[in-house]
This record gives sequence, structure tokens and C-alpha cells, in this order.
Amino acid sequence: MKTKFLFFAVLMFSLLAFQALAADDAKPVGYVQEAKGQALAVRGGQSRELAAKGPVFVGDTVATKAESSLQIMFSDGTILAMGPESLFSVDEFVNEWGQDKTFSNTAKFTYGPGVFRAVTGVISDRNPRAFSVDTPLGAIGIRGTELGSLVQAPAAVNGKPYSAALAEVFSAGANAAGLMASLRQAAMADVPSEAHGHINGTAKRPLAFTDKKGKTVDMAVGQGVTVSRERGASESGPISNELDKQLKTAPVKTSAKVPAAFKNTLGDTPGSNNNGGDSDSGGGCSG
Repeated sequence: MKTKFLFFAVLMFSLLAFQALAADDAKPVGYVQEAKGQALAVRGGQSRELAAKGPVFVGDTVATKAESSLQIMFSDGTILAMGPESLFSVDEFVNEWGQDKTFSNTAKFTYGPGVFRAVTGVISDRNPRAFSVDTPLGAIGIRGTELGSLVQAPAAVNGKPYSAALAEVFSAGANAAGLMASLRQAAMADVPSEAHGHINGTAKRPLAFTDKKGKTVDMAVGQGVTVSRERGASESGPISNELDKQLKTAPVKTSAKVPAAFKNTLGDTPGSNNNGGDSDSGGGCSG
């Protein structure tokens, strides 16, 4: 009888622990502030449309269609704007309130092809080395700043022009998860070039770009770097004209409203150490 009781108790504890983990995993780490045109998110093999006030989770891969754009605010106050035909994923995001949590917080994103503009929040302020972005040709160490990036698309995916392959993701009845996975794979293998720029920030915290060859280049405010698959990263210099031009398609709107659902889930003031929301406002980690 005691053995059966013990087995039942262990089973119930395991079930409750799984439910708690599932509930935490389902907690948004950000919300869409602004949306124009069409955007999709894929997570766990399932796709959903993204519109203003829509939640964003760890494990999401997000795509914008042609002539579309999206702005996401994360729980630490980080803002990520995406331009047309852009691919982005939330790989890790943990944001726990309180200075004692400084070194447990982390934000890790991946850029695919597209144009992006990121303004970092409290995670980067607390621990500058906790925030990073992977790209097809390298990685960016973000140390409290505003970053602009342009990642050129590969010429083709599965025999189709990249733009056509991306448009197929948005077709009715399409296997969006499978198609997005193909886009990411093609990007990692065939993206020809990138450009990154340090738009705003502090002189004490330059951006660091490390290419696949292991070369690291620091970018002071107003500087940028160009990268090619063949030669790797250039030395730092003026922000490229092409990046400067393309950033206009991914504007950051600091006046965008925080959705009510964001306030209810993550507190009234994203990025504040005195936030009135739950003590643990972050998401878990996903590979």
C-alpha cells in the first residue's frame, strides 16, 4: 500500500512540475508593438500570424513578407524592428528582476536575411556580455546600444529565388515551419554579405563583431563593418550607404504603445528594476 502511495505521490509531483514548466514556457517574453503588412511566427512546428499586441516567445522564428515590417518590445525594454522580407529568431531570453539576478539574465537572437534595428534594454545595462546576436557570417556582442544590420539574402532556396521561397511561407495551407527551416538553412550556408552599424550608444561600450574566421572588430558609435563570406569582416569604418538606406524600412518608433496584455503579463514598465509584475518575468531557454 505504501509503495502504491509513494508511486502516486511521485507521479503527481512530476505532473505538477511538468505543468509549471509548460506554463513558464508559455509565458511571452515580448509583444508586437507595431505591425505593417504580414508577419508569421513559427514555434514547435506550429505557425501563427503576428499582428500588433501579439505575443512573442522563446523559440519563435519570425518572418516578414515583402512590403511588411514589425516592431517587438521585450520584457527588459529591448526593441527589435524588422524590415521587409526579414527572418529573425529568439533563441534564449531570461529576464529576472533584481540586481542579484544580473548574471542569470541573457538575451540571444539570430538574424537571417533582412534588415534589423535593435535598441537594447536592461539586460544589456546590467550585464553587457549577456546580450548577443548570431548572424550567418558571425556574431555580434551587444553592450548597451542601438544596432543596425543588413543581411543579404542568398540567391536561391531549393531552386527558387529567395523572395519567391519566402513568399511561399505565407501561402494558404503552406508548411510554414518546414519552409522557414529551409530558409534558415540556406541563409547559414549561402548568405553572401552583411553590414552592421553602431548607431547610438556610449563610447565606453563599442560593438564587437566576430566573423566565422575568428576576427573581431570593434565599432565605436557612428562606425560600421561590412562582411563577406569569402574575406570575412572588414576593419571598422563609416556605416555603409546601403545599410543607412535600408534602415529606413525598419524604423524604431519609441512612441509605440505598450500593449495592455504586455502590462498584465510582464508589468507596467518593461525594463524597470522596480517593475510591479512577477518577480520572474523571463522565459526559458531554447536551442
